[in-house]
Amino acid sequence: MNARKILILKFSALGDVVHTLPVAASIRKSLPNAHIAWMVEERFQDLLIGNPDVDQIIPIRTKVWRKNWNRQSLGEILDTVKALRRQKFDLVLDLHGLIKSGIIARLSGAPIRTGFHRNNCKEKINALFTNQKSPYKAGGIHVVDRYLELLQTALGKVEIAKHFPLQIPDESDKKIARFFDENLTHRPIIGINPGAGFETKQWELKRFAELADRISAELGYSILLTWGPGEEFKVQQISDNMKQKCWIAPPTSILESIALYKRMTLLVSCDSGPLHLAAALGIPTVSIFGPTDPTRNGAYGVNHETVYKILSCSFCWKKTCPLGTKECMNRVTSDEVFEAVKGHKQVASQLS
Repeated sequence: MNARKILILKFSALGDVVHTLPVAASIRKSLPNAHIAWMVEERFQDLLIGNPDVDQIIPIRTKVWRKNWNRQSLGEILDTVKALRRQKFDLVLDLHGLIKSGIIARLSGAPIRTGFHRNNCKEKINALFTNQKSPYKAGGIHVVDRYLELLQTALGKVEIAKHFPLQIPDESDKKIARFFDENLTHRPIIGINPGAGFETKQWELKRFAELADRISAELGYSILLTWGPGEEFKVQQISDNMKQKCWIAPPTSILESIALYKRMTLLVSCDSGPLHLAAALGIPTVSIFGPTDPTRNGAYGVNHETVYKILSCSFCWKKTCPLGTKECMNRVTSDEVFEAVKGHKQVASQLS
């Protein structure tokens, strides 16, 4: 608890950064005068802008560096390491468990480097770079709580603050408000997000279309199809296969997407960044899971429903289905997801 300069390492992706917000909030509550820095991928740094629990955002570009290995990228890496060492952090929290995060933790020069138990690391070599480990944890614990347990390993007894402060600049909020005022005048609205980080987590688009038609026709909700970079064709295909009217969200930045999701009654999604963003905003969700474990990676908090099937190969975490079938996702029917939406507390209360 004597640490006064603390560095959080959680670079990406969107959902993972969101899941780490309670770590910064708990440090701030327990050590209000601590200097809290967060190293994050440049493309996700907007999630931390205006966060009262973060004093310093340190953007990095590991994805760019890997794709463009040259003198300029090497210079950026060396400058980043030098800047870290000059700050003389007392404590580094490695919340990735990767080789790259372990190397950065070690190069920071911090005397205490807290990470996961070797068997909880995504890449076991990471354990060589940390000198304080959280206890080994088997399954059955959500990643948010796992991160908070690592924090308790580092600082001892802390006051846990499960807060997800997400700031929306006025300009971003007004832009999204105009879109809703000009298009979705009939509310409430259920959002459908078909994208996911890798292919095995994605549900068939035709099933999303069937689901959206039933929600619109039988429950009377407006349907808003949301998408991220490179996913616009997905929502267009869903729209083309629908019989009922729907709306497609405009292109949005991360900050604009926060303003978008906060206006929904409920979001239907696979395991994706938008799912966790909506949950952090307190928006109820219905999610479809397959290769990832909803106990660990599901929407965090209350008012969330998950539809999934237990198979002999469930929760393999593979980006490519070892069986070549995606059976865990394909067994989930549009009828089952519709019943989850229909039976959701908030939706049910509005229908009654």
